[in-house]
Amino acid sequence: MNDNETHDRTPSDPPEPDQGDEHLIQGVIGSIRPAATYELVVEQVKRAIFLGRFMPGDKLPAERDLAAQMMVSRTTIREAMRVLEGEGLIQVKRGMMGGLIVKAQNELQPHEIQSYMETRRAQLDHIFEYRIANECMATRLAATRRTEEQLDRLESMLKAMGRLCETPEMRAITPNIARFRALDSEFHLLLAEASGNPFLFRAVEDARTEMFLPIGKVFKRLEDTANEHHEAIFSAVQSKDPDRAAEAMRQHILTSRESLEALMPQNEDQT
Repeated sequence: MNDNETHDRTPSDPPEPDQGDEHLIQGVIGSIRPAATYELVVEQVKRAIFLGRFMPGDKLPAERDLAAQMMVSRTTIREAMRVLEGEGLIQVKRGMMGGLIVKAQNELQPHEIQSYMETRRAQLDHIFEYRIANECMATRLAATRRTEEQLDRLESMLKAMGRLCETPEMRAITPNIARFRALDSEFHLLLAEASGNPFLFRAVEDARTEMFLPIGKVFKRLEDTANEHHEAIFSAVQSKDPDRAAEAMRQHILTSRESLEALMPQNEDQT
């Protein structure tokens, strides 16, 4: 080392990256495209629809109210509504009785169901794995952390779902199916809320958002046992039994997965 050299680095400075490390850095941080404000509005409204917070036939808040709630301009709301209308999620009706109406999703015909499910096989597999990892833990925590007020709300949802599937005729009515699915989502989200963990809540909400439309398109009636797993989950949470609660949720998710797999085309080596 040349004694005349000066060095600005101190012992506490991090080492400079070696030229050979550049390939390790590349690709770690990808490029991003800033989302337009109207795209964020689209995603929020979609999320509410997919979770069943707005049902088919429901009227969304007026343009003025949406703009105020989301703190964006009315021009942004109009652009977002054009996108949602183009995707077939809402219908814009004019006149005194008009407004922004949530459209019913087109049901699949029997010959379309297998094709529809096959294109989503990998996605649904990933979602169910994600649900088992997150919802079982959320339910386990909810069993010991839930409040009496949350327990009362869970019980009210459970009873409401029970009323919708009391008879075979009621289980085949499309509005009843849609309402049951919405209550089902709220039941799962309330369990996640009762866990007291906001990260688990977000994970459960993400999974429910992804699941809502595929299920709504495919299932045209409710099973006579549709609410039994919910009752088992509620009983365990009510009894503050975390192990039983987590297992009841696991069985519920696995049963839901089996119901979907029954609609998927079977591989040749399985026939």
